Amino acid sequence: MSEGVRFPRRHPESAFRPVGDEGGLVVLPGRSEVKVLNPVAIKVFGLLDGSHSVDQIARLVTEEFEVGEKQAVEDIRAFLEELDRHGMLESGGAESGT
Repeated sequence: MSEGVRFPRRHPESAFRPVGDEGGLVVLPGRSEVKVLNPVAIKVFGLLDGSHSVDQIARLVTEEFEVGEKQAVEDIRAFLEELDRHGMLESGGAESGT
């Protein structure tokens, strides 16, 4: 994922479903694969709609989970890199929230 992608967006063909308090499932676009996400990851994935910046997502995560904002930003960036490697982010991302 490019550092310039400030408002990340999940791949438009991905589908996800939270499963209680246990996290959730994501169907990978164009594949017959399912990825299991923990509660924090499913929260982040749900916010990848192109209208939230990484910093905004981190603030929302810190409000709901016991993690500092600096750590949340680092973890979210690492998670986004992983999602990008698996083709789970919209290619190119969005530079702004518009």
